[in-house]
Amino acid sequence: MSKYKVIIWGLGNVGRSAVRMIAERKETLELVAAVDVDPKKVGKDAGEVFGFAPVGVKVTSDIDAALRMQADVVMDFCPTEMDEEGTFMPSALGMAKALDAGKNVVTTIPVYHCKDSQPKVYKFLNQHAKEHDVAFVPFGLLPGDYASYIPLVIAGTMGRVDKIVVQSGEDDWHNTSGWVTVFSYGGDIASYPQPDSDKDLLAKFIYAYYSSGVYEIADRIGLKYDEFKTRHEIFTAPCELETVKGPVKKGSIYGHRFTMALLNKGEEVAALRYVHKVCHKQTPELPIDNTIHMEGLPAVVDATINGLIPDREGYVTSAAPVVNLIPSVVKGHLTGYVEACDLPVVIPVKLD
Repeated sequence: MSKYKVIIWGLGNVGRSAVRMIAERKETLELVAAVDVDPKKVGKDAGEVFGFAPVGVKVTSDIDAALRMQADVVMDFCPTEMDEEGTFMPSALGMAKALDAGKNVVTTIPVYHCKDSQPKVYKFLNQHAKEHDVAFVPFGLLPGDYASYIPLVIAGTMGRVDKIVVQSGEDDWHNTSGWVTVFSYGGDIASYPQPDSDKDLLAKFIYAYYSSGVYEIADRIGLKYDEFKTRHEIFTAPCELETVKGPVKKGSIYGHRFTMALLNKGEEVAALRYVHKVCHKQTPELPIDNTIHMEGLPAVVDATINGLIPDREGYVTSAAPVVNLIPSVVKGHLTGYVEACDLPVVIPVKLD
């Protein structure tokens, strides 16, 4: 059996999980290159960087050299860069580099279901993929398949769907990623910009990152909508909390809830509600509910999925969908911009 040869571009938290998954599937997947700009990782074995057993691939900062290697897929986990219009063109330029090298690209970068929301990005990536007879397949974070993929699969059990609400979130008390600072945990709420104002850059980023999932759900089910509304709520700590980045004092910012909703004649028909907070066990009053609520026929269906964002391995369920996507993408000989929901149902790549 031939192996699927993989390049990982970006060795952060999601890349960490992908390295481990690939190492556990040596009969099916082969890591041929690992690319990152962190000088602490460059030159080291990609497994040992994360405390795993060696995988036999040293981390390089030279993406061009990596792309000259024979590979079926590039897994792009690079950080996003958002422009003033809320699009991700800088990241798209990097993805186009991989497509131009004749490599399929699968990614967690939020450029999914963007034909209408980000038409320039869609056209750009679709063109580069088609010109080189390869595929660009985004799955997104939240984790990857929770924003729209899993809800749509469950909706397939319904006779009719009139309304769907997806709720999720994560506890950042243990998160050491640098970007967590954007949530201003421990900050003074009086100094924070008015929620949903032009100066509320955090909300703009969250909406740009996740809103496509709401549109995909509604569009694929056929829900009618005439309005898109957002709401950013900020919560202050009811007591002193302790995180890996330091204490969060009582009365300071400890949580955010973001709602992205599509309405029809004033009634909500599809929504995504997402919570970022710290120290959930001490502060359950701001819930992190991983729930999918649907109304239609039958009257109500509620699904709860626990563990999708576990305490210390929160990114494994973002990496897993794109790793498990690899056989479908390569064997399908796909070209152009392809949405995961248009592929056969994603199942796990077998362990050795």
